[in-house]
Amino acid sequence: MDKDIKNNFSQLPLIRNAKQRMMDAKSQPHIKQLCSMIWQTDELHLLFADTGIGKSILAVALSNALSKGIKFMFLENENEALPVLYYDFELSDKQFEKRYTGIKEYDFSENFFIDNIDFAALTKVNPEAKFNDLLFDKIKYDITQFQPKVLVIDNLTFLNTQSMQETEIALGVMRQLNELKKEYGLSILVLAHTPKRSLFSPITLNDLAGSKHLSNFADSVSALGKSPQDDSIRYWKQVKASRSGEMLYGTNNVIACKIIKPDDFLTFEFIDFCSEYDHLKTETEKKETPSQVYDVADMVKQKIPYDEIANRLGISKGTITKWKNKYTDLFVSVSSVSESTLFGNEETGNDTV
Repeated sequence: MDKDIKNNFSQLPLIRNAKQRMMDAKSQPHIKQLCSMIWQTDELHLLFADTGIGKSILAVALSNALSKGIKFMFLENENEALPVLYYDFELSDKQFEKRYTGIKEYDFSENFFIDNIDFAALTKVNPEAKFNDLLFDKIKYDITQFQPKVLVIDNLTFLNTQSMQETEIALGVMRQLNELKKEYGLSILVLAHTPKRSLFSPITLNDLAGSKHLSNFADSVSALGKSPQDDSIRYWKQVKASRSGEMLYGTNNVIACKIIKPDDFLTFEFIDFCSEYDHLKTETEKKETPSQVYDVADMVKQKIPYDEIANRLGISKGTITKWKNKYTDLFVSVSSVSESTLFGNEETGNDTV
């Protein structure tokens, strides 16, 4: 072994035996529920959903509850009021104001720090630095200034300028987040997207946009789905339980909830526990439509494997082949042939997908 490497290893802590590890654990903080078994203290949690489903509404409502030491909906919070640092890369100030103003403005806690980052100003701090490194340095600086116990990132795509589909990029981002968690003793919530997916099948980890390694390096993962029953109804489910928790809200026991704004605060209201299958489209609704065919053609053009397309959209590989043969022009050039040109103004046929 190289002498320099050997010297470097000698600076690392020695491997502990089981007894020492048990003793060390006694001096560490107890694991507490932040949001029942869905998210617990010292965890890096991923919450994913399609665009426009309401994950930011849920994240702000949950953060607000944690900053006041109260429950979000019925979900247990075993903590006193915690300082929360929330990076909102989605909403403008006026959009945020509109969500939390009714007859009067909502009274947020002084513990709840929520803002965006001026990327243009940030790059001027050190024009030579890589943007991604500069962003994490800014986050570290803010952590030292405000001493939060909870960190929320809305959303994951803003943490790196490159695609999260790349395994190396995804691993790098998750590594940096886990380092923040350990170095500063944080509980971290990160919002992420799901690509187009089947509305006929339960949500799984495969529906998380980006590399599958994202979920591997998260302590726990949950997802928010939209119900076809009503535009305001959503369901929330665990898709990966933490190693120190339980899978309480899986496919057979999802949390049905509703987006409400009773006065000045946009939030979620608990409805009931139910099966996820109560909130999925039925087989009789699987009809061939222009938008479905167009989505398949677009994915084929992107060279997405047929297996993945079938899984996302809830169709068979045979249906993909049938549509490819039936609508040759569209599959040759999605961008040059519009849906209206190919289909007219009405949906085609009644072939069952």
